[in-house]
Amino acid sequence: MSQIWSVAQEGPIEGVLVALQLLCFGVFGVLLSKADIASHRLPNRLVGSWLLASLALVICLGASSRGLPGILQGFLGMLLLGGGYLLISLISAGAMGMGDVKLAGVLGLNLGYYSLPALFLATLLTFVLATFWVIGGVIVRKLTLKSAVPFGPFMVIGAFAVLLVAR
Repeated sequence: MSQIWSVAQEGPIEGVLVALQLLCFGVFGVLLSKADIASHRLPNRLVGSWLLASLALVICLGASSRGLPGILQGFLGMLLLGGGYLLISLISAGAMGMGDVKLAGVLGLNLGYYSLPALFLATLLTFVLATFWVIGGVIVRKLTLKSAVPFGPFMVIGAFAVLLVAR
Protein backbone atom coordinates (compact mmCIF):
# COMPACT_ATOMS: atom_id res chain seq x y z
CA MET A 1 0.00 0.00 0.00
CA SER A 2 1.28 3.49 -0.79
CA GLN A 3 2.38 5.87 1.93
CA ILE A 4 -0.46 8.38 1.48
CA TRP A 5 -3.13 5.69 1.87
CA SER A 6 -1.36 4.29 4.93
CA VAL A 7 -1.41 7.70 6.58
CA ALA A 8 -5.06 8.22 5.61
CA GLN A 9 -6.00 5.00 7.41
CA GLU A 10 -4.29 5.96 10.68
CA GLY A 11 -7.39 7.74 11.92
CA PRO A 12 -10.22 10.10 11.03
CA ILE A 13 -8.12 13.26 11.41
CA GLU A 14 -5.41 11.89 9.15
CA GLY A 15 -8.03 10.74 6.64
CA VAL A 16 -9.54 14.24 6.47
CA LEU A 17 -6.11 15.87 6.12
CA VAL A 18 -5.13 13.51 3.30
CA ALA A 19 -8.49 14.17 1.59
CA LEU A 20 -7.85 17.92 1.86
CA GLN A 21 -4.38 17.46 0.43
CA LEU A 22 -5.79 15.53 -2.54
CA LEU A 23 -8.50 18.19 -2.96
CA CYS A 24 -5.78 20.85 -3.13
CA PHE A 25 -4.06 18.85 -5.87
CA GLY A 26 -7.32 18.72 -7.79
CA VAL A 27 -8.38 22.34 -7.37
CA PHE A 28 -5.01 24.10 -7.58
CA GLY A 29 -3.70 21.62 -10.14
CA VAL A 30 -6.59 22.30 -12.51
CA LEU A 31 -6.51 26.08 -12.00
CA LEU A 32 -2.75 26.28 -12.50
CA SER A 33 -2.86 23.97 -15.51
CA LYS A 34 -5.58 26.06 -17.16
CA ALA A 35 -3.61 29.25 -16.53
CA ASP A 36 -0.37 27.73 -17.85
CA ILE A 37 -2.04 26.40 -20.99
CA ALA A 38 -3.72 29.75 -21.65
CA SER A 39 -0.82 32.09 -20.92
CA HIS A 40 2.33 30.02 -20.30
CA ARG A 41 2.38 31.49 -16.79
CA LEU A 42 1.74 30.04 -13.35
CA PRO A 43 0.19 32.87 -11.30
CA ASN A 44 2.01 33.60 -8.04
CA ARG A 45 -1.34 34.06 -6.31
CA LEU A 46 -2.36 30.47 -7.04
CA VAL A 47 1.05 28.93 -6.36
CA GLY A 48 1.32 30.91 -3.13
CA SER A 49 -2.16 29.88 -2.01
CA TRP A 50 -1.33 26.23 -2.67
CA LEU A 51 1.92 26.64 -0.76
CA LEU A 52 0.12 28.07 2.28
CA ALA A 53 -2.50 25.32 2.20
CA SER A 54 0.23 22.69 1.82
CA LEU A 55 2.26 24.10 4.69
CA ALA A 56 -0.79 23.98 6.96
CA LEU A 57 -1.66 20.44 5.88
CA VAL A 58 1.87 19.07 6.22
CA ILE A 59 2.27 20.63 9.66
CA CYS A 60 -1.11 19.25 10.76
CA LEU A 61 -0.29 15.83 9.31
CA GLY A 62 3.04 15.87 11.09
CA ALA A 63 1.41 16.88 14.37
CA SER A 64 -1.15 14.08 14.13
CA SER A 65 0.84 11.33 12.43
CA ARG A 66 4.58 11.30 11.76
CA GLY A 67 5.76 14.12 14.00
CA LEU A 68 8.62 16.48 13.34
CA PRO A 69 10.56 14.03 11.11
CA GLY A 70 7.67 14.00 8.61
CA ILE A 71 7.45 17.78 8.59
CA LEU A 72 11.20 18.13 8.12
CA GLN A 73 11.12 15.55 5.33
CA GLY A 74 8.41 17.62 3.62
CA PHE A 75 10.56 20.74 3.87
CA LEU A 76 13.55 18.81 2.54
CA GLY A 77 11.41 17.67 -0.39
CA MET A 78 10.47 21.29 -1.06
CA LEU A 79 14.13 22.33 -1.05
CA LEU A 80 15.30 19.42 -3.18
CA LEU A 81 12.63 19.60 -5.88
CA GLY A 82 12.49 23.40 -5.93
CA GLY A 83 16.29 23.58 -5.98
CA GLY A 84 16.52 20.97 -8.73
CA TYR A 85 14.07 22.89 -10.91
CA LEU A 86 15.90 26.14 -10.14
CA LEU A 87 19.10 24.55 -11.41
CA ILE A 88 17.31 23.37 -14.56
CA SER A 89 15.86 26.86 -15.04
CA LEU A 90 19.27 28.48 -14.75
CA ILE A 91 20.93 25.98 -17.09
CA SER A 92 18.13 26.08 -19.68
CA ALA A 93 18.51 29.84 -20.23
CA GLY A 94 14.84 30.65 -19.86
CA ALA A 95 13.29 27.51 -21.33
CA MET A 96 11.81 26.80 -17.90
CA GLY A 97 10.30 29.68 -15.96
CA MET A 98 10.36 30.63 -12.31
CA GLY A 99 6.68 29.69 -12.00
CA ASP A 100 7.71 26.09 -12.65
CA VAL A 101 10.41 26.41 -9.98
CA LYS A 102 7.90 27.72 -7.41
CA LEU A 103 5.41 25.00 -8.32
CA ALA A 104 8.16 22.41 -7.91
CA GLY A 105 8.70 23.62 -4.36
CA VAL A 106 5.01 23.13 -3.54
CA LEU A 107 4.95 19.69 -5.14
CA GLY A 108 8.18 18.77 -3.34
CA LEU A 109 6.64 19.70 0.02
CA ASN A 110 3.62 17.48 -0.63
CA LEU A 111 5.57 14.56 -2.06
CA GLY A 112 8.50 14.84 0.32
CA TYR A 113 6.31 14.41 3.38
CA TYR A 114 5.53 10.88 2.24
CA SER A 115 8.64 9.82 0.32
CA LEU A 116 11.85 11.47 -0.82
CA PRO A 117 12.41 8.91 -3.63
CA ALA A 118 9.01 10.02 -4.97
CA LEU A 119 10.63 13.32 -5.95
CA PHE A 120 12.81 11.56 -8.50
CA LEU A 121 9.94 9.46 -9.83
CA ALA A 122 7.64 12.47 -10.17
CA THR A 123 10.33 14.40 -12.03
CA LEU A 124 11.02 11.47 -14.32
CA LEU A 125 7.33 10.96 -15.06
CA THR A 126 6.87 14.70 -15.67
CA PHE A 127 9.63 14.84 -18.27
CA VAL A 128 8.50 11.60 -19.93
CA LEU A 129 4.92 12.87 -20.25
CA ALA A 130 6.07 16.23 -21.63
CA THR A 131 8.39 14.49 -24.09
CA PHE A 132 5.62 12.26 -25.39
CA TRP A 133 3.35 15.30 -25.72
CA VAL A 134 5.94 17.17 -27.78
CA ILE A 135 6.74 14.15 -29.95
CA GLY A 136 3.02 13.61 -30.57
CA GLY A 137 2.59 17.31 -31.38
CA VAL A 138 5.49 17.21 -33.82
CA ILE A 139 4.11 14.08 -35.50
CA VAL A 140 0.69 15.69 -36.06
CA ARG A 141 2.40 18.96 -37.02
CA LYS A 142 0.86 21.04 -34.23
CA LEU A 143 4.25 21.65 -32.56
CA THR A 144 7.86 22.07 -33.57
CA LEU A 145 10.90 21.24 -31.48
CA LYS A 146 11.14 24.98 -30.73
CA SER A 147 7.51 25.38 -29.59
CA ALA A 148 6.83 26.70 -26.10
CA VAL A 149 5.01 24.03 -24.11
CA PRO A 150 3.30 24.70 -20.76
CA PHE A 151 5.14 22.48 -18.30
CA GLY A 152 2.96 23.00 -15.22
CA PRO A 153 0.23 20.52 -16.20
CA PHE A 154 2.83 17.77 -16.66
CA MET A 155 4.36 18.61 -13.27
CA VAL A 156 0.98 18.37 -11.54
CA ILE A 157 0.00 15.12 -13.29
CA GLY A 158 3.40 13.53 -12.63
CA ALA A 159 3.42 14.52 -8.95
CA PHE A 160 -0.20 13.50 -8.40
CA ALA A 161 0.29 10.09 -10.00
CA VAL A 162 3.41 9.40 -7.94
CA LEU A 163 1.76 10.71 -4.75
CA LEU A 164 -0.95 8.06 -5.13
CA VAL A 165 1.53 5.18 -5.42
CA ALA A 166 4.72 6.31 -3.61
CA ARG A 167 6.09 4.16 -0.81
